[in-house]
Amino acid sequence: MLRCLFLLLLSGYAYTSECVVLLCNKNYFPKFLQTVSELTSRGNYHGDICLLIGNDLVGDELLNNEVIKNNRVIIQHFPDLQFPDSFLKDTRKLPTFHKQFQYNKFHVFNTYFKHWDTLLYIDCGMSIYSDIRPILETRQMGTLLAHSDAYPNYAWKLRDQFKKDKKYYKKLREKFNLDTDYFQTTMMLFDTSIIQENTFNDLYQLTLEYPISRTNDQGIIALYFTHIVPVWKQIPVRNEVTFFYDFFKRNKEEKYIMIKYP
Repeated sequence: MLRCLFLLLLSGYAYTSECVVLLCNKNYFPKFLQTVSELTSRGNYHGDICLLIGNDLVGDELLNNEVIKNNRVIIQHFPDLQFPDSFLKDTRKLPTFHKQFQYNKFHVFNTYFKHWDTLLYIDCGMSIYSDIRPILETRQMGTLLAHSDAYPNYAWKLRDQFKKDKKYYKKLREKFNLDTDYFQTTMMLFDTSIIQENTFNDLYQLTLEYPISRTNDQGIIALYFTHIVPVWKQIPVRNEVTFFYDFFKRNKEEKYIMIKYP
C-alpha cells in the first residue's frame, strides 16, 4: 500500500484536496450564479468552491443567495488592487482601462490558496456542459495548465498582449522573448506548489513595471508563468469523447466540457 502511494505521489496524481475558484464584483455576480449552478449540476462538481469578491460585495445581501448557501461557497475578500496615478495615466488609452477589477485575478496566486493542493480557476460567465472531472484529472505537479490563446493556428504571440509604445515595450522586448506562445487566464488548473510567498507581489510589481498589458491580468500572468516562473503547459485539448475547454465552440457538432463564450 505504501509503495502504491509513493508511486502515486511521484506520478503527480495523489492530490488530497481541490478547489474551484471564481472571481467577481457586483457587476458580474449574476454570471457567477449561472456558472456555479452549471458547475454543480451539469459539471457534477461537489467539492470546495471559493468566490473571490471585490470591495463592492463586502457585507452585501447578495452573498446570502441560495446558490451560495446550498453549495457552501467559501467567500474570500481581498482588497481591490490600487494603482498609482502614474500607472493610471499610462494605461488610460488601453482598451481594457475601465476593467481594472480584472487585476484582482492576481489574488488567485495568494498563499491563502495553499490550503488546497489543486486549484481550478474559471471565469464567471463560463458555460459548463458536462462533468468537469476529465479536466481535473489532467493536473500535474509543479505545473499550470491552461489553453493557448493562439489556438488553433498559433498566429498570435505573447508580444500581441502588449501595447507597442516607445516607453515600455522596447524594455520589455529586450528582457523577454515575446515571440512565444502564451495562454488564456479564463481557465487555469494548477498545483498550488507554484504559489510562493512572493508570487502575488511579483505579479503586481510586474504590472507596474510594464503598464502596457492590453488585456489587463492576462498579459502579465502569461508573461510571468511562461518566462519568469516557466511552469505553463498546454492543457489537453480533448479526450476521445469531448473537447475540454475553448474560448468558443469551433465546431457545433462536437461536445465540450466548458466554453467561455457559447
